Amino acid sequence: MNQVLSQSEVDALLAAVSDGDVGTSDSSSGGSDNKSGGVGKVDERKIDTYDLTSQDRIIRGRLPQLEVIYEKFMRAFRVSLSSALRKIASITLTSTEFLKFGEFINTLPMPTCMSVLRFVNLRGSALFVIESKLAYALVDSFFGGADRPYTKIDGKDFTPIELSIVQKVVGLAINDLEAAWASIEKIGCSFVRTEVNPQFVGIVPPTDVVIASTFDVELENATGTISIVIPYATIEPIKQKLSTGFQVESDQTDKKLWTSIIQEQLLETDMEIKVNLGETEIKLRDLMTLKEGDVIPLDQDASGEFDVNVEGVKKFKGYYGIHHGTVAVQVTRPVQKG
Repeated sequence: MNQVLSQSEVDALLAAVSDGDVGTSDSSSGGSDNKSGGVGKVDERKIDTYDLTSQDRIIRGRLPQLEVIYEKFMRAFRVSLSSALRKIASITLTSTEFLKFGEFINTLPMPTCMSVLRFVNLRGSALFVIESKLAYALVDSFFGGADRPYTKIDGKDFTPIELSIVQKVVGLAINDLEAAWASIEKIGCSFVRTEVNPQFVGIVPPTDVVIASTFDVELENATGTISIVIPYATIEPIKQKLSTGFQVESDQTDKKLWTSIIQEQLLETDMEIKVNLGETEIKLRDLMTLKEGDVIPLDQDASGEFDVNVEGVKKFKGYYGIHHGTVAVQVTRPVQKG
C-alpha cells in the first residue's frame, strides 16, 4: 500500500484487532473465524494504468565503452586544460548515474555555468555543467591570478567576459569529447549556448532518464566539478556499441590518426625568419668618431638578392621591397644545398 495511515486510523485499527472485529493472518486463513468476514476483498477488477511514454523503467546492464570514452576524455582534457592555463590540472571521474533529468536539475544551485551541446550525428542535446566556484577559478587563472575561487557566489551573475572565458574551456572539452567518441561513433558535437539558470536548460522533459557523469577538477589552489549530462534516448540507438566489453581498433586507423595529428602539430609550429640587410666591419677608432650624417657602407647591394634565413639556416634568396605599405622581402628562389 502506498497510502500512509494517520495516528487516529492506526489506533482504530489496533482497537478493532483487539476486539476481534478484524481478523489477523491466522484467523483469516480459515475464512470462518472472522466476525466481519475479514478485511474487504481485493478488487480483482482494479487496473493499474501504465504510461507507455514514461521512461520509468529499469535500465539493465553497464555501459563499459562509455567508461572507456570518459577515460580517454579525461586524459585529453587534462592536457588541454593544463596547456591553456599553463599550470597542472588534475581530472578524475567520480560517478556516473542514471537518474531523471528533473532530479539532476534540482541539485544545481543558482547560478551554475551550463553549456548546451548539440550532437549532430545523434538525436538530442547534451549538457556540460561547470560548478560556479570552478568557473570563477578558471577565469581567475586565465587572467594570471592564483585561481582562487570567488567566495561570494550566491546571487552573483557571470559577466560577458567571464562567459567568454568559460566558453573557451568548453570549446577545449568539445574537441576532446569528439576525439574520445571517435572510436565508437562520430558525434559531431557543437556548442549551442550558455545558461546560468537551471530552469532554462530543458534539453529533455523532467521525467526523462539521463546519464550524468561527474568529474573532479583540481587546480593548484582550487577544486570543483564538471558534469556531462547525456539523455538516455540520445545514446539508445548505439547502446549495443556501448555495451560491448571491448572495441577492436585497426592498427592502420591508429597509424593514420597519429600521422595526421603529428602533421597538424608540425604545421602549427612557429618558425623564426630573419633577413640580413647587410653588415660590415669597422675599427673601434672609426666607431668612436662617428657623427650624425656619416655613412657606413655595407657589403650588401641594396638592389641585389638578400639571404632569407629560417631558424638560422640559409633557405631562400629574396629582394627587399614594400608590400601594402609594409617593409617586406619577396622570395625569388630556394638556396640549393651544396
